[in-house]
Amino acid sequence: MLITRECTPDTCPVPGGFLESQPGLAGNAFLLAAFASLIPLNLYTGIRYKTPLYASLIIVGLVLEVVSHIGKILLHSDLANPTFFSVYLMANFWGPTFIGTAIYTVLPHVMAIYGPEFRFISRPIYINISFMTLDIFALAFQAVGSIFSSNGSTTAETVQGVNIATAGLAIQLASLIIFIFVYYYVNYRIAHRRYIIDPKLAVVFLSSKFKLFLLGIQITTFLLTIRVAVRIAALSTGLSSGLFQSEIVTYVLDDTAVLLATIIMSLTPPGRAFGPSWKDTTPFTLRRNCRPRIRLPLRSQERPSIRTRVISQPYPLTSTSFTPTSPPRPYNAASPPLVGSLTSPALNAVYKRPPYDLSPAAVVPFMAANEVTSPGAVTSPIKKKKMWGGATPDASQLVNPNGIWS
Repeated sequence: MLITRECTPDTCPVPGGFLESQPGLAGNAFLLAAFASLIPLNLYTGIRYKTPLYASLIIVGLVLEVVSHIGKILLHSDLANPTFFSVYLMANFWGPTFIGTAIYTVLPHVMAIYGPEFRFISRPIYINISFMTLDIFALAFQAVGSIFSSNGSTTAETVQGVNIATAGLAIQLASLIIFIFVYYYVNYRIAHRRYIIDPKLAVVFLSSKFKLFLLGIQITTFLLTIRVAVRIAALSTGLSSGLFQSEIVTYVLDDTAVLLATIIMSLTPPGRAFGPSWKDTTPFTLRRNCRPRIRLPLRSQERPSIRTRVISQPYPLTSTSFTPTSPPRPYNAASPPLVGSLTSPALNAVYKRPPYDLSPAAVVPFMAANEVTSPGAVTSPIKKKKMWGGATPDASQLVNPNGIWS
């Protein structure tokens, strides 16, 4: 059962409340002001470069970081208040998660900027869907874990809440590791490319702004990964562990890491690096195949069907048509008239021709090999030619070997 009153010695992780020492007002006030000052900058860059989703996710993360430090300032006056601790813990978990989601939205644009051959998958929109699904699960586990760990009525409920929150952080860490793997795999394919990079957007990926933006994304990802790993290590031993209660570890490896990540992301917005190409490379408008596939004749998979039927003439045979047995035609004789014109389809339209079943077919009579003669040739008996020396060559010999040197 959850409680809303102050924790008791049975439910408080440490004597006196949720934290061993009171949070510093000066340090938390400075971090609160620093995170709040980045909100107008990201709002401006989101409107200026037309990156609403990216800017909105960062702004939500910054607002949550501000709320986290407000909750920590409130804990300064009452360390045993579960509401203040719950606000601090949930906002502290959720803020970096939204900032990491903003980084994930950049990956499809980076993949599309080099051309469709360098995409990790055919539809980059699925990358955003996959990472956002992981983040939704992470947010749900972190919220439930924060509520149970701060409002549990028994020690078992508090420990259960801490384990649920740790599971949410583990999901967030897994998504960051998957992002790093996909990002460097795409870079590997570009460095060892077997395709030609699309020169259409070469002005973007060859610019110094784009390279600086990619460097900022890498640094930001590693900072968030270190922060999440430290948080998992702190919560794995409970809220009373020295790593979780250490104010120095919280300032350096948690608050400062997230602040540096958001500063880098705010100073290197993607809209400045991509320019107008940000809209052209959005995964919501990219088709599965951006380039039309050119079908080569030798590689075409569509094979013409073979039909066994008699091919008829486009016009009926006349008496002047030629056959293999027709007599030779004189050299100066006029050509026989044809029915219709082969050069003018209008005079010999297809629908005016006789059907295939009614038109005569050109049938070539079968003739044996020894009966084939040229048209008009007069057959005469083969005379054996006497060779020099009186020898008679064989009929199968085409060349007289003895007469070559005569």
